[in-house]
Amino acid sequence: MAESKWYPSTHQLGKPEELERAFREVLRLHYSLSQRVTDIHETVKAMPPMAGTKASQVPNSAAVTNILGLPISPSDTTQLADGTKLTYVAATRSFRFLP
Repeated sequence: MAESKWYPSTHQLGKPEELERAFREVLRLHYSLSQRVTDIHETVKAMPPMAGTKASQVPNSAAVTNILGLPISPSDTTQLADGTKLTYVAATRSFRFLP
């Protein structure tokens, strides 16, 4: 939903009543957007976790499984042992978790 942008002109801010009306409009828009953000957060909190993930776990995505456009494997890091290091493998031009 695209909202039009509103910028008050000098004639809309000349008198105290016009200034008040302009500020009311600005605050109305601000509170409306603030409420929409709150509603989005509530919707996301109410969503069930994705299948196979924990609520706090970030789902696998291109942003999580790539560094500088190079792939990382395995992309599911929940099964890695402690002390595993992320290493660049030049032969495959990728990053791998190696013990």
